[in-house]
Amino acid sequence: MNALIRAALVGAVVGLAQAVIAFHGPEDAAGNLLLMLFATLPAGMLLSWYAMLRNWWLVALLGQFALIALYVGLTMTAPVSDLLAFGAWRVGLISMAAGACGYALGGGMALPLATPVRLSAVGVAASVFLAAWSNHDVTVLAAQAQAMAARNATNVAPDLPGFRLTEVEIRHPDLSLTYKRADAATLVVDVLPETMSPEHACDDAVDLQEDMTCVEAAPDLWILRYDYGSTVFTAHGNTLVRLDGGNVPEKQLLAAARALRPIGLWELAAPAYERP
Repeated sequence: MNALIRAALVGAVVGLAQAVIAFHGPEDAAGNLLLMLFATLPAGMLLSWYAMLRNWWLVALLGQFALIALYVGLTMTAPVSDLLAFGAWRVGLISMAAGACGYALGGGMALPLATPVRLSAVGVAASVFLAAWSNHDVTVLAAQAQAMAARNATNVAPDLPGFRLTEVEIRHPDLSLTYKRADAATLVVDVLPETMSPEHACDDAVDLQEDMTCVEAAPDLWILRYDYGSTVFTAHGNTLVRLDGGNVPEKQLLAAARALRPIGLWELAAPAYERP
């Protein structure tokens, strides 16, 4: 088998191992990323040696460096939570493709190949990496679309004059929206599966040590009051909506809770396109 193909197969196995670590490794995000990037290097070296690649140690080092550069570039432009939202098997396929490109790049630089083959391998892998770095908006949008489809729940948001949606986080099956206003007022809206009523959700959030109280403002509309602000709980369709704004007046929270509406994918993607 061609040595360059063997190098790509080694990279695909390394990429699959990285995907497994990403989903089943440490819960700490930084520790998980470090383990994913560096713990697979010995496996890459062993597989490169087993595949009888010339300069196997250099192929593995260069291939791993290419993968590190790819993932660092991606995570600088798209949060890891957005990338993992594709789901386990899709992330596995993407990681295998990335590993194959990375080790093909390493093989193209370290293996004794004809110049046209070497330039082709390096050029194709570099083009894939540049495309991944430069299209992070598409990556975020696609990941959010996948996560929204997996939620199997209504996606709603309030009408908030003067506020701008600045952050969207989809933690299956929850949707969290962060809005900010020019005067630094911040409102966080969590859209959750309706596993309990607004009244029970409010009671569940009470901390007696912080002098919190629950008050019914209207049917299925409850306010959790505390010293530094309020949180409003309400139901909408098959969802429970929690509006938390420590520096937003309670009157505005109630108005926002009464003005919930369906929100689409393109509106949710807006913060991704506004990132610097």
